Amino acid sequence: MARYIISLLIMNIQYFLCTNLHFGICLFLLTAQIFNHNFFWLGLKSNGEGKPYGEIKKKIEESFISFENFKEQFTKEASSHFGSGWIWLVIKEHKLKIYQGHDAECPIKHQIGHPILALDVWEHAYYVDYKNSRNDYIKGINKKLKKVEIYFNF
Repeated sequence: MARYIISLLIMNIQYFLCTNLHFGICLFLLTAQIFNHNFFWLGLKSNGEGKPYGEIKKKIEESFISFENFKEQFTKEASSHFGSGWIWLVIKEHKLKIYQGHDAECPIKHQIGHPILALDVWEHAYYVDYKNSRNDYIKGINKKLKKVEIYFNF
């Protein structure tokens, strides 16, 4: 019975989206922002300073030489991102890379890779605490990184 109801809901949603494309775009943007924000908060904790270990440490060293070099590149991407959006650490085909998404984009939409870490670079994320200083916000975030190995399964 539950499977039938879920199938019916999916069919209704698909029909609704096909008949009302503008609403479909709005729905995507809202759900993407919910996903992005939830994923962002999962990667942070007070006094985090989460240094990688195990397989993810190996992958970071393969892709970025060291964790410090990764943080430097991630910070550079976040600092130089024009406008609002998200910076992601993703894995695809056993290789880590940094991806910049504008507005509500997430790597899943474009099949860029499996997300491991997200950084919100919308102004609302840092303005209250850091005013217009995105760089200070990013430095603060680097001190709150959580160990993200739980998102790293391939």
